[in-house]
Amino acid sequence: MTPVRTTVNGSAVAVQAVDANASLLDLLREQLNLKGTKQGCGSGDCGACTVILQDLSDNPQPRAINACITPVAAAQGKHVITVEGLADGDVLHPVQQALIDQHGSQCGFCTPGFVMALTAHSLGDDAPKRCGREDIVAAISGNLCRCTGYWPIVSAGMTACGVGEAAQLRHLNGPAQKTEVHQHPAANAADSANDYQIAQSESQLSQWLDPVTASDRASQLLVPAIIAGATDAWVGVNQALQQHESIIDISRVQSLKTITAKGSVLRIGACVTHTELLEYFSTAPQQCAAIQELLHRFGSPQVRNRGTIGGNICGGSPIADWPPVLLALDAVATLNSSGATRDLALSEFFLDYRQTSLMPGEFLASLAFDMPACWSQLSFDKISKRYEDDISSVCAAIYIDQQDA
Repeated sequence: MTPVRTTVNGSAVAVQAVDANASLLDLLREQLNLKGTKQGCGSGDCGACTVILQDLSDNPQPRAINACITPVAAAQGKHVITVEGLADGDVLHPVQQALIDQHGSQCGFCTPGFVMALTAHSLGDDAPKRCGREDIVAAISGNLCRCTGYWPIVSAGMTACGVGEAAQLRHLNGPAQKTEVHQHPAANAADSANDYQIAQSESQLSQWLDPVTASDRASQLLVPAIIAGATDAWVGVNQALQQHESIIDISRVQSLKTITAKGSVLRIGACVTHTELLEYFSTAPQQCAAIQELLHRFGSPQVRNRGTIGGNICGGSPIADWPPVLLALDAVATLNSSGATRDLALSEFFLDYRQTSLMPGEFLASLAFDMPACWSQLSFDKISKRYEDDISSVCAAIYIDQQDA
């Protein structure tokens, strides 16, 4: 079992032991009795479980995420904000008040998720400049409502996200109060084998994955599941009842979270999130309409805030959105292990359905490709049943390399 220390709504929380396969939603609802965060789809599609996560040490920007597909141990050392933590005493957050004023709730089941998605949007420094209808629709694109229709919700968002400083949360950067929470003992002895480790460096990760080193530790005899955002892996945990006895979280390895342009080559670390990539490819000189189109259609803001490019590649799924673009650009994958580093053309990386060329002890470190002389030479298109937050029915990427005759 794994101990977890985190901050929830400004209070320090120490859970003595959690199942490594438990989700953040499990902790919030079952251990902390914060019932505002709802269990809906279990796959990050409906947004009822939306909370805000702030990385206190790395990226202080609060981000909306899906608690149902976030491992509870991934909140280690971070700040989680739920709908219960928004009001300042008897004064509601501007998003909450606006939804009341605009009659934006009917049955109320989905409402906390909308509140959290809109609150996350309102916390951005540029929120007053992004409070138009299209901005708000994009902010709630990962949330579903079965009752009201979306007009009053969008209207509330347009009102609340333009208030600037009034939208800030009092306890986001303040000192945490101390609260101790103890989980009930494991139901059976087998549960105690669950192991969740958070890697801090590539060398540490390589050591943990090294078959020789791992054989010295009984807990590592099984091949560990490597996760970063876990937005795909935890769908399997929730819906296919998969259980991982050994998990390595690589989301905090700084060398895997960088984007570097050197000469004509662009290199993207495996743990760069889709949100970070959208920001990168929306800014000159690497502004690219094709990749912006890919990422605007890639899941929801909640999924993009945690999902990584490496996870999309290593899943080996035939409906993954990044492989067509990277294959069109002749991308090369850099695979690291304790013994060596090797570069492999992405066209040789995929072997079969959800099968890749990763060898025991190896991990994907980065993806690299030659940058187009003009990004307009790259095109991407996707057809899906639901415009946003859906898998591809058809996905195509085309790169035209124009050369002098």
